[in-house]
Amino acid sequence: MTGDSLGESSRSVTHPHHHHSSSENVPDNGKGKGKSKSNGNGNGNGNGETHPVVDFTAGVIAGAAGLVVGQPFDVVKVRYQTPQYAGKYKSTFSALGSILKEEKVRGLFKGVTSPMINGVVFTSYSFFMKMQLSPESNDEPSLGQIFLAGAGSGVVAATLTSPIELIKIREQSAPPHVNTSTIGVLKHIIKTDGFRGLFRGYQATALRDLAYGPYFFTYEAMLLLFKHLKKPPLPDNHRKHEGHTLIDEAEMELSSGLSWAELMTAGGIAGVTAWLATFPIDVFKTRIQSAPWSSSSVSSHGSTTTSPLTGSSTITTARTSVAVAKPTLWKVASTAVREEGWRVMFAGLGPTLIR
Repeated sequence: MTGDSLGESSRSVTHPHHHHSSSENVPDNGKGKGKSKSNGNGNGNGNGETHPVVDFTAGVIAGAAGLVVGQPFDVVKVRYQTPQYAGKYKSTFSALGSILKEEKVRGLFKGVTSPMINGVVFTSYSFFMKMQLSPESNDEPSLGQIFLAGAGSGVVAATLTSPIELIKIREQSAPPHVNTSTIGVLKHIIKTDGFRGLFRGYQATALRDLAYGPYFFTYEAMLLLFKHLKKPPLPDNHRKHEGHTLIDEAEMELSSGLSWAELMTAGGIAGVTAWLATFPIDVFKTRIQSAPWSSSSVSSHGSTTTSPLTGSSTITTARTSVAVAKPTLWKVASTAVREEGWRVMFAGLGPTLIR
């Protein structure tokens, strides 16, 4: 997945097989099972479990690394999904060149999202896994349990992802000649729509971030497949799980006998699968968060202007006013498909998969 919550954040988190803490395997009870012992570097909590702060920090580092590589492609994705840019770019790389020419390097990094999103995913994944498994269990979590823990972590992360991506999308969809800032967009949203305006598109964001479920499910399923294809097949890892955090899982993967190429292939396939499962929701979420919406009112004899900074409408009224309709997921989705065809559900998929 990507760094935007899947994205985006998003969308996205990368499975942390690049992160593992030092540990040593010591005999457990003479039955051949090993137990990870903290090496005294402060990463443990005294009983072999990874401290939540370590989980969170690892997620933040992974998210920051993903942002540096993937942010330009995220900008292109949002441009493809925003109606006012329809037809402007011929391809992903022509879009990158056009943005670089018109907006300089800064344009490729508009709306950089917070890497804290990955930290929330790492921490909440561990929480949901512990809810399903006994602390004394030596069993590998099932694919179903992995799916539920991943999906739950995505919904929790959406609380942070939704307002961050709203600001990001407002910045990324602004016209090239408009200089935006995160603080400026934030102030405008609160001034125009109040604090609740920061959570426009939360429902769509939560539905999209359920993709962490199929992501982790597919990743683990691919590892099982690669182990089975070995000649002879690799034995199951009988090492005791200690906390069921993503860092614990990463340590076990590194000692599983699979190569880095196999681990990275599993991560790539998992990312593509997760995006394909929920990408239409991401398209409609972008449209919801970039569409004009104001808590003001409109008159039959009024005029409407749209702010180039945020896309919010400013209404000048003269007579009787009525409430402005707010975009809903169903309304945005049905209108887009009816007017632009089913292909609109995959607008921006190319740069997303490259990222």
